Amino acid sequence: MTYDVIIAGASFAGLAVASRLARARVLLIDRKPPGEEPTSACGTLLGVVQRLGLEESLMQVQDRLAFHLTTRTERFDVSAHPFCTVDYQHFCRGLAKGVTAEFLQARVQGLEGDGVVTDRGRFQARCLVDATGWRAQLGRSLRPSLVEREKMSFGIETVAPRRGDALGFWFDPTQIPQGVAWFFPIGGAARMGVASYASNGHLKGHLDIFLEDQGVARSAVHGGFFTARLRPPTLGPVFLVGDAAGQCLPLTGEGIRPALFFGQACGAILQRVLDGELTPAEGRAAYWAVVRRRRPMYWLLGLLQQILLKAPISIGERLVAAVCREPLASRILRGYVAFADPAELTPVRGLDDAPARTGQAWGTASQPAVMEDSHTGEQLERSPGDSAQGAEGRETMAKDPVCGMEVDEKHAAATAVYQGQTYYFCAQGCRDRFLKDPKRYLGGGS
Repeated sequence: MTYDVIIAGASFAGLAVASRLARARVLLIDRKPPGEEPTSACGTLLGVVQRLGLEESLMQVQDRLAFHLTTRTERFDVSAHPFCTVDYQHFCRGLAKGVTAEFLQARVQGLEGDGVVTDRGRFQARCLVDATGWRAQLGRSLRPSLVEREKMSFGIETVAPRRGDALGFWFDPTQIPQGVAWFFPIGGAARMGVASYASNGHLKGHLDIFLEDQGVARSAVHGGFFTARLRPPTLGPVFLVGDAAGQCLPLTGEGIRPALFFGQACGAILQRVLDGELTPAEGRAAYWAVVRRRRPMYWLLGLLQQILLKAPISIGERLVAAVCREPLASRILRGYVAFADPAELTPVRGLDDAPARTGQAWGTASQPAVMEDSHTGEQLERSPGDSAQGAEGRETMAKDPVCGMEVDEKHAAATAVYQGQTYYFCAQGCRDRFLKDPKRYLGGGS
């Protein structure tokens, strides 16, 4: 059977594309039904939710951001454009109600000719969309070098019983080297997590340290890689959207709004191709133009991310302080919102109706009991370079006894000698914790 459009991936980006294809025969493919598994911290601008008409998915609205730095806390007033946290299941199922597509629950394996290969067969379409997340299952079939884990970020999070009224971010290299921790309140609880901008997969120890500092315990954990730089929006005949196209923003890690914005733009262009208004080549050029106009924001946030990673702590803190204060604060907020203006989104159609022409029920939501990649289910508590690193490369590697991260002995952030043995640490904060109670971290108890 041949379709007008096949969309690989049924999360934010894939559903956004499908929502603009009202006059097309669309096949939506994913390993799990929409809304069944969280793929992010689910924070975005309140204007996005309101514009789409998905207010029922709201969990909490925040009009302040709090940046916790090594020596102080800076607050950013966003009351002019509030942020919010949403329920992933309700949000995705709300999007799905505006989609007239058939749904196939299957694992996408790649591209073969003009067909999408899955574990349930091969399917063909006039137009192909890759919304499979950072793995870009279709895109990398055409360009194997497209997916570079070492250039992506990696994050994990859990839900903890802690209330709050601001979105919180911790930038403290003495505690979380080359990364960030976050606190996203969701009513009576909060999503709390840590991420490494350096693509380090050993984060459970740092998550535990962060949670311990906040006085809460870890529950079920989920997470995975997320992109930090743009990829080509098309490869051959394939349109790439969301993380498959690297559209998650650097530094802030905001992925929902770009996925929805570029997804709807892609869907509208594809509908024009199907209607004969554009040739396939003109459609690809039009989508490139949409992405190209928004490249400056990616460049700017990528630069700021590098400054926070590599500059001395004092410079990074002065930069954050300047951003949070006038006259810069209001200008930065306006520009950040305008990059993918919620007002340009198209509201979801038919919210009061059941999803049309679906191949099966959407399923029920569940949260992974162990940390795994949210698209493939692969367990990810490892460094992305492990499989490629030989014995010679491991000769100088040591394990941080506090967080469990592998540390190059030659470039360790800190060291300590205890009972005649040298221990290596990823950050000064881990060393400080070790020295307070070495036996705790060496298995000897307190």
